[in-house]
Amino acid sequence: MRIPRHLRAAALVVAAVLMGLLTVQGSYALWAAAASATPGAVTAASFDVSLTGTPTGQVTNMTAAGGQAAIISLSPSTALTPGSAVYSSVSATNNSDAGGQFNISVTAGAPTVSNVAGGGLASYVTVSAKSATSAAACGTTGYTGLTPVTVPKGASTTLCYEIKLASNAPATVKGQAVSISVPLTATQLCGVPSGCA
Repeated sequence: MRIPRHLRAAALVVAAVLMGLLTVQGSYALWAAAASATPGAVTAASFDVSLTGTPTGQVTNMTAAGGQAAIISLSPSTALTPGSAVYSSVSATNNSDAGGQFNISVTAGAPTVSNVAGGGLASYVTVSAKSATSAAACGTTGYTGLTPVTVPKGASTTLCYEIKLASNAPATVKGQAVSISVPLTATQLCGVPSGCA
């Protein structure tokens, strides 16, 4: 009676495994090892950027309920007269509760000046900006423009605005109003040199 070929191959494999175990003094215990793990919790982090307006003191989140952009009022406390300037600022705070490094970049877009209820005041108004460490540090000089500002988790930056009325503004624009809109964007920065995954 002949032993089938597949039984001979199986016997050869079993013999090789036994020789291997006997040679290195191994045991089957390594193959049957077990480890227990406790369940963990996964929570979502918030991408929370709060805005504080000066001199109004208004505080709001950058994104309102429903994902809409927030609107913050920066009404200056002094009147704007021909040839003069008024100053306002907004502070952006990175309030994320994410673990690890969570820097953001705050960028201000170009301001849009538009007339309220008709009129022609907007063509005589200019808006300049700069960044500072606080509203008190804004001052009245150095308004050369904004570049993106990196804000670490738990820190803030201040965006300062200078609103000027041209000295040649005619008396016909007296009492008119303008609306100034400045889009702000906050973007998460990657914490690794190789880029975001």
